[in-house]
Amino acid sequence: MLLDVVEGNIRNEFPSLKYFMNESKDTLIIKGPNDCIGDIELEDDLDEIIVMVGNFTHWHAACYDQTISKEERDKQVSAEITEFLKDLFSNKLVLWGSHQTGGGFYNIDLDINEQDSPCEPIEVEQYFWSGEKYS
Repeated sequence: MLLDVVEGNIRNEFPSLKYFMNESKDTLIIKGPNDCIGDIELEDDLDEIIVMVGNFTHWHAACYDQTISKEERDKQVSAEITEFLKDLFSNKLVLWGSHQTGGGFYNIDLDINEQDSPCEPIEVEQYFWSGEKYS
């Protein structure tokens, strides 16, 4: 299962991170810092992992390059998720919006300022993974 590769990477990269698997063992759940942020859920969907980003949004981590082996594709997907988690846990990603109204995240290290932000700070609250509000 692809999630097994991802879980192995997470154990290696974040040895002190606490997480659990759901009953059917197809979703890895990382508890969020508070209810406002929500949890990270990594759901195995066979050829991809659906990454639920707290109460804000989701994205699909996948590699469809058929010129490489399934093992290499799984490693690439796992590496992409690991890099996302590194940025998330180090407060480089700003989370905004909601699943109900649309949302997302962006990296504050990129050339984005308030004018380029996907939303106005007064329109929707924005947070770091640590739970701090971004303004």
